[in-house]
This record gives sequence, C-alpha cells and structure tokens, in this order.
Amino acid sequence: MLTLLLNCNKGTTRTIFVDRKEYDGAIYRQIDDAYDFILRMIRMGAKINGIARQDVYEFPIGTIREMICNAVCHRSYFQPSHVQVALYDDRLEVTSPGMLSRDVSVAKMKEGFSKIRNRGIAKAFSYMKIIEGWGSGIPRMLEECKEYGLKEPELIDAEGDFRINLYRKDAIGISVPDSAVKVPDSAVKVPDSAVKVPDSAVKVPDKLSVPEQQKQILEYISANGQITSAQVEVLLSVKQRRARVILSDMIKAGLVMKLGASRNTRYVKHT
Repeated sequence: MLTLLLNCNKGTTRTIFVDRKEYDGAIYRQIDDAYDFILRMIRMGAKINGIARQDVYEFPIGTIREMICNAVCHRSYFQPSHVQVALYDDRLEVTSPGMLSRDVSVAKMKEGFSKIRNRGIAKAFSYMKIIEGWGSGIPRMLEECKEYGLKEPELIDAEGDFRINLYRKDAIGISVPDSAVKVPDSAVKVPDSAVKVPDSAVKVPDKLSVPEQQKQILEYISANGQITSAQVEVLLSVKQRRARVILSDMIKAGLVMKLGASRNTRYVKHT
C-alpha cells in the first residue's frame, strides 16, 4: 500500500513531533489531505483588498501544492519508502523516493526541463487538472516565492531521494516562535498559546547516541508496523552505510527482525 507521511515538528529537526499524520488510498486524495494538513499548520495573516479582507498564508499555496504533487507524480514507485512532508520552525520539506534521472539536473529543472518518470500518472494528473504543463511547475514555484519575498526553494538531489525545502521568511538568523506551528482558521495573528509541548518533551541533541537512534527507530516501527533502511536514513539524517550498521546492531541485540530481501527488505520488532 502506498502511503504519504506528514510530520509537524517543533524546532528544526525531527526530535520532537507536534503532530503526525499518515494518509493512504487514492494518490490524488493523498495530495488533497497533505495540502489541507499543511494549510492547517502554517501561519496565516490577512491583507485588505478594497473593503474586503483576504486571508494570506505565509507560503504561496500554489507552491505548497506543486511541491506535494511533484513528489507524488515523479517519485520512484520501485522503492518501498514513502513521500514525506515535514513542517519545521524554519522550513517546509517535501521528500520523494528516487534520485533524478541522469539527464536531468537541478539547473535544468529551474529552466523548465522535465523528464516524466511515471507517464501514466502524469497523464492522469494532467487530465484531472492536478498538474499543468510538464516542466512548468518548478519555474512557477521559483517565481511565486520571489513574489512572496521568500528565499529561493532549495532543490536537493542526493542519497537516493529528491527533496525540496521551502524556507520561512524569518528562517535566517532567528528562530520561529512556538506559536508559528498551528493557527486557527479565523486567526490574523497567532497567539503565544497556539502550540503547547508536553512537559515530558525533551530536546535531543542533533548528534544522537546509538541508543537514542535505536529508540527513534523502535518508535517509528510502533507507529507504522515496519521500517526500511531508506526510511532510517531520512529519520536519523544518516548515510546508507550508517543506517545499515545501526539496523544490524539492533538485529544482534534482538530488538528487530529482518524480513524480505533486496528491495523488499523491511524491519519489524522482534517477537
């Protein structure tokens, strides 16, 4: 089953979750669910247009939707991992499984070059008006962010995944206040009490010890039933070799079991 994972995090790492969702079913519905989740979580203000009040989100909503659609449409479906959407104090991050094709580069994408990975999905999305002209999405995102006064989105092709980071306007030099995470639909300004982190939430250092890394993996398995090596890489922000070492140690310690082989390899709690 294909699923889309969403996380709303306190801070700039995945150590503390404020909210977490997992969506499955038809992929076009996953896009809608993910889009709605992000709109509920980001800040919203207002501007006056004539006599009317117009709600304005901190990110251009067209760019948000394009990031999610691009990830779902162009991901590698040969990999068992998920599209992941994560919101941090400083950025919105969308990660899709699969690196860019050899003849596609970040520079070319910014100029509008595109090579369809999943032609059937792209045609269906185009027919359903989910996407527009192929190759137009990235240049349109860059233009919308420029008009919003935001830093140019960061496009990253590495470690077997493709990721887009969209940074908040106040992400450089200062941290976003706790109230930035969740906003009532009617809010113009975000109250300081918008997000409350449990007293038991403890900030974990960026460089975690192995026991802490193992704990995060076990928590992920408890929530999702299983985990893959690629998901461990993303979860812990480690390279492929390190992820495999950690999982191997957990197998030896009797914490997890390895199921399947090759691309179907997954890890579950030891029974």
